[in-house]
Amino acid sequence: MIGIILSNNLNTCPYVDKYLDTFNKIGINYELVLWDRDGSQNKFPANYRVFDVQNNVDVPKWKKIFGFCRFAWFVYNTIRIRRYEKLIFLTTQIAVMCYPLTHKKFKRKYIFDFRDLSFEQNSLYRKLVKKIIDNSYFTCMSSPEFAKVYGIDSYFMAHNFRYKDLAISASANSFTRRENGKITLLHIGISRGEQYNNRLAEIFGNDERFEIYIVGRGNDTESFVQIVSGYSNITVKGTYNNEEKECFINKADMLLYYYPCDFNCNRALANKYYDCLIYKKPLVGNINTYSGHRLQEKGLGISINFDSNTCADDIYNYYENLDYNKFINNVTRELDTVLEEDKIYLNKIQEFANQ
Repeated sequence: MIGIILSNNLNTCPYVDKYLDTFNKIGINYELVLWDRDGSQNKFPANYRVFDVQNNVDVPKWKKIFGFCRFAWFVYNTIRIRRYEKLIFLTTQIAVMCYPLTHKKFKRKYIFDFRDLSFEQNSLYRKLVKKIIDNSYFTCMSSPEFAKVYGIDSYFMAHNFRYKDLAISASANSFTRRENGKITLLHIGISRGEQYNNRLAEIFGNDERFEIYIVGRGNDTESFVQIVSGYSNITVKGTYNNEEKECFINKADMLLYYYPCDFNCNRALANKYYDCLIYKKPLVGNINTYSGHRLQEKGLGISINFDSNTCADDIYNYYENLDYNKFINNVTRELDTVLEEDKIYLNKIQEFANQ
């Protein structure tokens, strides 16, 4: 049996389906060990091992560490009790916490699915993760920039999308300008922090050219809701489900993919990039990050500096002058590349399961 280890909620991790679909297709027994962080799902299949202690997104980071350590202990014990033959780590920190167990019993018997940088600025942590990479059956990464941190060439791209969502892409190719002339901008996903949200309110609040939706866990803090109550064109919502996500994106004209400039976000390639490809919505990125450079190079949107006094004008002018047919061609070309790389990745997962 294979144990799949996930430290996040399922609705934020579309890549999990790649493993579940592959194993279900070829008849491989597996269990998913996960952390139901916000208690948003009431029922789980019988082969899910769930750590159901909620973790408040608003508490300081040092308090979150305690919850994560409890989850790590839950994972460690589950691996020992369930006696898995192989493992898949979808979180770096959990792979690190389980290293004393896995480096002895699971060498070349686990997939290391690398999704985020965290403590890599610490040389000891980086050396330990490098050992985990070297001892894996294979390592996949969600951004090519992560591999540069470790100086490795042998890895596979692991893209963040669900195949069942590609049906949306087939029909999402219409483009109509709204009768009221307003451009709807959507930030959807876990909060990037109140400083970022406050800046959105500062830039776009009461600008009649825009309607702003800020949706996702941690965005609906009491203090921020109070701030946006003074703006008629900003809507805030907290946790959402996949059906609500589709509805919000369909109503949007552009997706806010503005990652801040920090060690992790500078190099990450997140779910919103694939939302652009699936729903055919232009992105607004940060020109100082890898994702911002990539989306602009691929012709998938506009990348700006949110500290600029002209960023609202830049976004408005971009959208008003958008050649949508050219944009669609760019989306199609990039999606074809993603699917080719994903085919290789899926073949490696199946190879791992069958070996």
